[in-house]
Amino acid sequence: MTTPKEQTPQQTNMPATATTARTTATEVPNIPRVPWSKLGPEFAMTWGRADPKDPQPEHMEILGISGSGKTLFCCKVCQERMIVRKTPIVMIATKPADGTIMRLGWPITDEPSKVRKMGWCIFWPRTRKTGTARKEYQRDRIQALLDYLWVEGSNVIVVFDDLGYTQSLSPEIRDTLEMYLREGRSAGITNVVIKQRPQGARREAHSETNWTVAFPPKDRNDLERFAELFGDKRTFMAVFDTMSPDKHEFLIKHARTGDMFISWIDTPLVPIDPPDQGKQGIGQYKR
Repeated sequence: MTTPKEQTPQQTNMPATATTARTTATEVPNIPRVPWSKLGPEFAMTWGRADPKDPQPEHMEILGISGSGKTLFCCKVCQERMIVRKTPIVMIATKPADGTIMRLGWPITDEPSKVRKMGWCIFWPRTRKTGTARKEYQRDRIQALLDYLWVEGSNVIVVFDDLGYTQSLSPEIRDTLEMYLREGRSAGITNVVIKQRPQGARREAHSETNWTVAFPPKDRNDLERFAELFGDKRTFMAVFDTMSPDKHEFLIKHARTGDMFISWIDTPLVPIDPPDQGKQGIGQYKR
């Protein structure tokens, strides 16, 4: 997946297997099916480089029901970006446990001041508290992190493992997330937001993202909304109907070029030691 300097659907430097899907309301587009082992390395190089002369952060949204494979995809994408580009990444985890995220092997912290020293880490505000007290603890820790990262030249990817839950923690966090999505690029921040459904999230979670990734939903009402994110509703409902949930296939589209693929993760997620240059980007934070 190679994104050119200035490209239209007719001019693309995607892999030889790729073609830009042509869609109408009456036919299913011939979208290339490419395993992520072939697509991923090039994606890591081109993500955020739609114009190589002027690289800019490109936000990404990932949608799928529980067990669809969205967290695995996110971890693979982030790990590959770490390897290929050495971009610092902070993954915000909110669940009590997550075996997939743990397979990254990244250090875990809930102290914002430690993030800059780690380069790649899981920011996980875990506590034995329950109910409202647990949410308050998570709210305070996550808000502190977002405040800490919001500086000029952050050069960091921030992953939200459950956007819907995170934005529900407080009106302040909800407003901060809106700011991250609207203005994050100017601070060098790339946002990756994971959601179960398009409904319920801030409009910016879709309108400000450059990459959309979706796994087939099981509910037909959700399917309609998923399809609308990619284009003509009837066309892309038909596309999702061709995809295999058992294989954990997903549809990925770049908003600027219109390039689309159906892919699936075909290699295991295993821990990989971070590069030695881990603090090069993250160290740019200014306090």
